[in-house]
Parts: sequence; C-alpha cells; structure tokens
Amino acid sequence: MKSIDPSIRVWLEDRGKAIRDPIWEYIYLSKGFEALVDTEDFQRLRRISQLGHVSWVYPGARHSRFEHSMGVHHLSKKFLLKLLESEPPLAISEDDVKVFLTASLLHDIGHYPFSHVLEELGDLFIHHEERGRRIIMDSTSEIHDVIRNTLEIDPVRVANVIDADNPKFPIPAEDRLLNKIISGTLDPDKIDYLLRDSLYCGVPFGLSVNKWQLIDSITFDATRQRLAITHKGISSIESLIFTNYLMYRNVYWHHGVRAAVSMFKRAVWETVAHPDCTLRVEDFERIDEFQLVELLRREIRNRDDPHLHRLFEDMLRRRLYKVGRIFYSHEKDTSFVKLFHELYKHPGKRFETETGLSKIFAKRLGKEIPDNAVLIDIPSFSKSLEIDLKVFYGDHAPEGCEDPLAFDDWHVTRLKEYLVDNFEEHAKVFRIFCLDDEGLRMDLKDNVKKMLSQPLSAAP
Repeated sequence: MKSIDPSIRVWLEDRGKAIRDPIWEYIYLSKGFEALVDTEDFQRLRRISQLGHVSWVYPGARHSRFEHSMGVHHLSKKFLLKLLESEPPLAISEDDVKVFLTASLLHDIGHYPFSHVLEELGDLFIHHEERGRRIIMDSTSEIHDVIRNTLEIDPVRVANVIDADNPKFPIPAEDRLLNKIISGTLDPDKIDYLLRDSLYCGVPFGLSVNKWQLIDSITFDATRQRLAITHKGISSIESLIFTNYLMYRNVYWHHGVRAAVSMFKRAVWETVAHPDCTLRVEDFERIDEFQLVELLRREIRNRDDPHLHRLFEDMLRRRLYKVGRIFYSHEKDTSFVKLFHELYKHPGKRFETETGLSKIFAKRLGKEIPDNAVLIDIPSFSKSLEIDLKVFYGDHAPEGCEDPLAFDDWHVTRLKEYLVDNFEEHAKVFRIFCLDDEGLRMDLKDNVKKMLSQPLSAAP
C-alpha cells in the first residue's frame, strides 16, 4: 500500500457506509458512491431479479441486481489494490480509479426486467450495456448528475467502460484498459454472480472457490495490459471455472428454466409485434418485473386471443411446456447448429418456424393445437468457458518453461481440455418444447428433426 498514491488509496480503502453482505461480509460505500446507490434508477435494481426465471425452479433465487452490483463494486476495489501493488504495477490516475469503480457499480444499470431474457429478442430490444450508456448519458438523470457533479468525472468515460464493445462509439485506450479488468475470464462481475447465485439457489458449487486466495493471487500482466494471476491462485481459478460450468449445466440452462424463458419470450413477442399493440419498446425501460407483468397482462386481456392468454398465464403459474426433443451440438448432422444459429440471430424467423411446426403437428394429429404449441429454445451462442489468462510463476516456473504461462498450458492445468468440450456438448443444448400433450410430445420427438431439415411448407 505504501507505493500507492494517497489520492488513489482513499478510494480503495474500506471506509464509508458499511453494508452487511452474505458473500463479502461487509461492503463499504463512500459518499459519492452512496449517492449513486440512492438514485431512482439504481434503486430500481432492487426489483430486478438477478436470475429472472431461475426462481421458477430454484425458489431461493430471488436476489436482485441491486446487491450484485454492490458486490461487484466491492470486489473491484480489491482487484485494483492488487493490480496497483503488482510488479510492475498498473499505471492509472485517480480519475481512472473513480471511472472504473463507478462503472463497476453501474455495470447492470441498464437491465430490463427479468435480466437477460428480453435481450434475446434482439429485433425489439437492445443489450443492457447500451441501455446503461443511455441512462448514464441522460443529462436529466440523477445518475448523470452524481457522476458529473459529485464524483467529478466524465459520464462518457463511465459509459465507455460499460459499453466498450459498441461499434457506434470510439473507445479510447484508457477506457478499453479499464473494461478489460471489469470484463474477461476472471473479473469481479463473474466472481460475484457465481458465488452469489450458487448461495441463493442452494447449490454447493460456489463453496469450492477459495475467494480470498483468488483475490490474493491477482496480479498485472503488463505485456498484454490485462489482469493475470500468480501460480498460487491456480486451484481457485480451476474451482471458479468448474463452478461456472456446473451453474450453466444445472441452474442457468436447466430445462425448466429454459421452458419458462421460452414461454415468456414467445408471449412478449406475440404481444409487442402485433400491429394493434399499444405498448412501445420504451415502455419496457426503467420499470420493474411486477410492473412489466401487469403491463403485459393488461395488453393480453385486451386482445381476443385465448391461446396467448393461456401461454402467458401458464408461464406465470409454472405450468411449463415439456421437452419434446433435444439437439446436441456434437450430433452427426451439424447443419442443425447452423439452423439454430440463424434462428438465434433472427427471433422473428424463430417464431415463424415455431408457428409453422405447430400447424404441421395440428394437421398430423387431427386436432386443434394453438400456433404457439411448439417453442424452440436456443441458448446464447456467445456464451462459452473463456480461459484466456496468464499465470505468473516467478522463480517457481516449471523446468524449461518461460514465465508467464497460459492458463490452458498443460503445465498449468488440463481443465480447459476437459471442460470446454463438455460445456459445448452437454450444457449448450437446443431444446424443442411443446404443450404437455402426450401425443404431441411423441410425434414431435420422432419427427421434428425431419421437419426442420426441409422447408416447413413441404413437411408432411
């Protein structure tokens, strides 16, 4: 700590308002950041669940983006301390520190209700990072005022660190550097949500991560200008990566969760894309989950569509669709991966395909089946087990190896070799859901692959 500039050190010390937290014990907010937490937009995060529809399967998962955001802010201070104490240290200014810590607190400020779900309807909604930029850059917002006048930093820089991948805006090198610390293989966001989600879902995976050893191993990779670890943190990172894998396989992409998500997305699409819809996309912003449900419920009740009403109410009451067929990325016919990728990029095409399949099965079975009886679930194609990390050994490097080593070097660990393929093959699966109708399920299981392999108009 002696080598850290006192003007920087004061922002990183545990001082200010103390908040009890189940993961980090105590989180401290200095006055400037306390003012951000007290804004209307940040308080809305109390009513935005961290995991959306995961609570349909794990009822304890009712924690919010509010406490997660404060956890990321707390952990970001710990990370910066370690990076500034590295040899060589991370070279940043006091303004850089304030920008980084502000971005860490506001990184989720742009989330829609139910977190990432609406973002998957890419033709209608934008990513939360871009929405966060809009809120931060809104000169009439409390957040903009606190950033500019209380913390005395440029709101544009904060928005850049959060929304660094947006091609619409030029991102200066100093802001991109801060983004690399807050977003990557090992970052405060990922560590907090994995440990927090594991705790509230009641699964034991996060308990294997030695979080204090992990924090203590943080160092700075001056060559790549990125965060790295010392060899003492290898086992902690292995536990974190394994936890990430287990959470996706057992929690985030649980079939019940994905059924609820699929039903919700279909209901939103049918509602908003209808020409008579009175809701605008803007109506989904700066509201919470209870308000969104009531907005949708009112709009659906005004629509003479019993099938849409049934779909939405069944989702809310956890009368979930059943799995009809699962497609694995490693199946021999990889053309389906290309098909699902196309449908993922174009939600409108996906819903047209769902409608087409529903009509085909109604004709095959000779009975009335609603147009939303079949749903296609496609998890995020961009989600993967990233392990782009350098490990510094110092005098303890394996014989014949140059320091540092890549984390996926066999001298460090073989975890990537095992987990990455396993993640792609067994966690990232594509499911076809359908109404809980035995005849429909059996016919879909046997024939949907053949139907998807040809134009739906030609299907029998």
